[in-house]
Amino acid sequence: MTARSKIVSFAAVTALGACLVVDTTYDKLPPGPYRGVLYLDGRQSQRRDPDEVARAFAVDERFGLDDVARGELPFNFEISYDDAGELDLTLVNGEERIAVPDVSYERLLEVARDSITVRFPLYDSYLTGYHEDGTIEGTFVDESRDGGAYAIPFAAFHGEDHRFTLLRKEPVADLTGRWAANFGVDDTTAAYPGVAEFAQDGNALAGTFLTPTGDYRYLAGTVQGDRAYLSTFDGAHAFLFAAKLQSDSSLLGLFRSGDDFQTVWTAVRDADATLPDALSATRALDPAAAVEIVGLTPAGERLSTSELPGRLTVVSVFGSWCPNCRDEAVFLDSLAATLPPGEVSFVGAAFERFADTTRALAAVGRFGASLDLDYPLMLVGSSDKADATERLGFLDEVRSFPTLLTLDERERVVYTHTGFAGPATSEYGPFARAFAKTLQTLLAQ
Repeated sequence: MTARSKIVSFAAVTALGACLVVDTTYDKLPPGPYRGVLYLDGRQSQRRDPDEVARAFAVDERFGLDDVARGELPFNFEISYDDAGELDLTLVNGEERIAVPDVSYERLLEVARDSITVRFPLYDSYLTGYHEDGTIEGTFVDESRDGGAYAIPFAAFHGEDHRFTLLRKEPVADLTGRWAANFGVDDTTAAYPGVAEFAQDGNALAGTFLTPTGDYRYLAGTVQGDRAYLSTFDGAHAFLFAAKLQSDSSLLGLFRSGDDFQTVWTAVRDADATLPDALSATRALDPAAAVEIVGLTPAGERLSTSELPGRLTVVSVFGSWCPNCRDEAVFLDSLAATLPPGEVSFVGAAFERFADTTRALAAVGRFGASLDLDYPLMLVGSSDKADATERLGFLDEVRSFPTLLTLDERERVVYTHTGFAGPATSEYGPFARAFAKTLQTLLAQ
């Protein structure tokens, strides 16, 4: 993947044979802010004014969870050009900025339209569409699923930097703070707890949700009256949250992940809200037993934890498709640079969505290369948690990707941590400091 991709642009052209003159008022994608929309329920045949849509559901007393935000998941990005005329695209989610280096733009003579394709780092996914008069219309495609390509219609509009709406309806409350949340209240078989962290400034709302397996990363949105809306899109994961403030000051909301999962959630203010202890959620069946994890490197070579040097081995049980695994990998890579040389080895044990080994190894390799990781990665199994539990038979159960393990010099499991709370959460800093201290303590023994 190149650091940047050249823009291929064409001036007015004359179609051969038909003498068709194509006149354009620009020669490349206009720079500046863009408002993107993923249409989770399919694109409407006519473009609707987003503020008109927002106004309709902002005053809708029925609250109809089924059509909150009308299935439109907004996201923001920026386009700029360097001195050489090369294109830079950056996804924007609140405080987060994700540089997307692989962008191609060309003039398609056969249809007399401009085409753009944006391929996202880390993931086997892309946006592709036609550009005309400041509007891009096309499709988001995720090819990381073995069941086939996953596609959602999308559009993007140049010059729009708002997320959900330009409305400024007076909020009835300030949602800033910590909330105890419960997901799956409409389906107890899929229920799980959460903790919401919100920061509100007038109509602007930011924050995230923590769960026992991680967090929903950087969310950005708005509060309009008694309604709240949040979303994020990182090139693979598309999350949409909508909620209404109830008469008892609780929140009732809808969570959608892409176009194939949705559930109802509730939340109540609770400054002391906590989740199950991540240090005890996963355990070694026999703490005194030596263990070994074996896999294939992206080059197809065998790798075992027993071959790694050092007195401690830190193992990240991860998947390249997992957003919290990305955050954990960045953390571990930075942590490794602070430790005494030769004392601690780090390794990633990947469990991938692809049944095809070649594709799975390529995904693992792309993950390491995109993040420029200095520690080795190996493919161990599939992303099915039952398969992961079987392959890591020394654990009682693999409940989450990621799961963090530490092995001592006798290759015994001396530390487990389920899930990962990333930098979008208030728990990231305390965990980072605590884990670094844990390694120092183990080295001192």
